[in-house]
Amino acid sequence: MKRAATIAWATAGVAAVGIVALIAPPRVSPATAAHPVRSSAASTAGPTPGGTSTPTPDPDRVIWLGDGISVKAGDLPNGCTTYSKIQIFGVGSHSYGRLVGDPDDRGPSAGATGTVNRDAGGDILSYTAAPGDDIWSIGDRLCTNPLMIGRYNHVGSNPGEHTLQPGETVVIRPDMNVEWTPGA
Repeated sequence: MKRAATIAWATAGVAAVGIVALIAPPRVSPATAAHPVRSSAASTAGPTPGGTSTPTPDPDRVIWLGDGISVKAGDLPNGCTTYSKIQIFGVGSHSYGRLVGDPDDRGPSAGATGTVNRDAGGDILSYTAAPGDDIWSIGDRLCTNPLMIGRYNHVGSNPGEHTLQPGETVVIRPDMNVEWTPGA
């Protein structure tokens, strides 16, 4: 009986730690915040006249976003060196969202001429649409997964359903203390 009780308590403890890990916001140390992109393979380098080397892009290089999520560098939108994705997860009967990775505003482009909204620390929080803006172009501008922006914000992904109304704001960095509900 003692052995069964010990196993039950150990299992409950591991489950509790796992739930806390899902709920807790990811901790980023100042050292890793300065270098959010980690590669699984070293880039090849070519010599330059000053004796330094210039990295050669490797499309098969893997960029780790964290929490077991990665993306191949060759799958990133052109010009993106980092990538992010809204992750929706459940805790019991409740759902929440969080941003994994770091978005990067590459500036206005066709279909994404609206306003990027930031917090006091400069982190991207949301995006306010201008006329003609759509989820796909916003995802490309911010180096963020457009499908998950649409899903989290209840914006359709079929043609004609992904265009936003002028002034409409979509969340890019969810608040993990606010419950998310699936769209109808």
